Parts: sequence; structure tokens; C-alpha cells
Amino acid sequence: MRFDSLCNICTTVTDYVANGSFKALKENVSHKNAQDGYAILIRLADYRNKFKGPFEYIDRHGYNFLSKTKLYGNEIIISNVGAHLGTVFRTPTLGTPMSLGPNAILLKTKYIDDYYYYFFTSKKGQALLKTIVSGSAQPKFNKTDLKKLIVPVPSLDEQNKISRKLLAIDKKIQINEQINDNLVA
Repeated sequence: MRFDSLCNICTTVTDYVANGSFKALKENVSHKNAQDGYAILIRLADYRNKFKGPFEYIDRHGYNFLSKTKLYGNEIIISNVGAHLGTVFRTPTLGTPMSLGPNAILLKTKYIDDYYYYFFTSKKGQALLKTIVSGSAQPKFNKTDLKKLIVPVPSLDEQNKISRKLLAIDKKIQINEQINDNLVA
């Protein structure tokens, strides 16, 4: 198996502030309520709430301004600031436009995204993320350091085998959680 930098294996490594300066973001991105909003601003809080809402919305102008962080579903998101730093999730398909919120990094790879999602949720992936964390009161890492991380690059066949097995397990877990939710209700 070979290894390479995340920068070399990704087509996209970006975050909210890649769209412009803090001043430009403040001037162009308006937060709205559900009735007046055009797109959902996907945040770690939404993942922690299993994407059940309530969501934070932005207007159409803000969505278009945030062109570098538009989400379409299934992207890899890694929280890079705060107590839940290193949380890794995939964006759902919610049937409405979405954009990435602050304090997270969006990854798209040239290979099998499912494999890299599982890699970063694994103990090895989490340990690798911890190597680039700075700050103690407010732990964080930046996308520049993330891009420099050296990650495994198994063959596409191996990536497929690994991700298929883990996806099958995740589907079983999801079914069991739905059964448990129905029993509680």
C-alpha cells in the first residue's frame, strides 16, 4: 500500500472562510428563519441532532456567495474547532440547497470517499487528526495542516472492499436504531 498527502488525494479541501474575508462573509451571508431561508447552513449541531432540525438557514444571495462550500449530499465533513473537534460525518441529502457552516472542513477525494470517511472515523484516523491540533482552551486545526497529513492510499479494489463491509455494518446499525426508536415510541 502506498501513502500520500491528503492534498494530493483530494479534489476538494475547503471550509466556510474559503469563501471570503470575515467582513465579506458578514456582508453577504444573512441568516434567516425557515420561512425566509433558501438554503440550510449545515453545522455540527445538525449532525448531533441527526439532521432533524431546527436548521439554520441562509438566503439565496448568501448561498450563491458561499459557492466554495455548496453541499449536495454525501460529502465528508470534519469538525475542526472546539470540544467536538475531529467529529466526522457525511452530509445527508435533505432535498433543499445546503452549504457548509463555520468550524468544519469539507473533503472530496479522487478515490472512494466512503473509505476515507471510515478512515477518519477510525482510531488511526482520529489519532492522525490529533497530531495537528493546537490550542488548549479552544482546540482547533486548520485546513493547511490537514492537507499535509499523510494518509494510506490502498488500491481502489481494497478501498471498495473495506467500505462495502463497513457500509453493510452501518446499515444494520441504522435498522436496529430505527427498531429501537419504534419500540420507544
